[in-house]
Amino acid sequence: IIRDPSQIYMATSTDGAFSMNIPGTRIHNEIVDEGAIAAINAGAFNDDGSANAYVGSIPAGLLMVDGEVRSNQYGNLVPEEGFAGFTFDNILVVAKSMTAEQAKELGIRDGCEFGPVLIMNGVVNQEAYNKASGLNPRTAIGQRADGAVLMLVIDGRQVISMGATMQDLVDIMLDYGAVNACNLDGGSSTVMLHRDYET
Repeated sequence: IIRDPSQIYMATSTDGAFSMNIPGTRIHNEIVDEGAIAAINAGAFNDDGSANAYVGSIPAGLLMVDGEVRSNQYGNLVPEEGFAGFTFDNILVVAKSMTAEQAKELGIRDGCEFGPVLIMNGVVNQEAYNKASGLNPRTAIGQRADGAVLMLVIDGRQVISMGATMQDLVDIMLDYGAVNACNLDGGSSTVMLHRDYET
């Protein structure tokens, strides 16, 4: 639970232009070493199923960073309809779809495509809830009415943790008071880093 939503931001694997010549990177300890308290994976990326170096190098779908469109290609590679992003007022907006123009109008500062949407304005997405999604590693983000952000990561495909269904994600988000929530990239992409610290 992150009490201050203004501290949430979208980090990318490169500060410059995305290119298939620059391999994508997984979340790693350097992100925490650079000052982040916690990090989770988020959006979709180009993936042709091979082990080539360019897999993961370019985000799939709309990617907003600090109010600017950083990438908006490979939308056909986003497996589920969904968008999650924070406005400059630190409100989590979730939507089945989002264009760059709509994101600008809504004042989205940081966001990306993935899905499905789990909860929107307090209403459960029954299509996602009733979907036969199976047990898999999962990542999701949500926000409570008081503004606190919920980051949820569930390991899977292991003896100690089989994973979760979309229904499980919705139920957990509801238990923690989420009024908006969206599934993010899961499976082998699911990862969370957290640094305990003293103030």
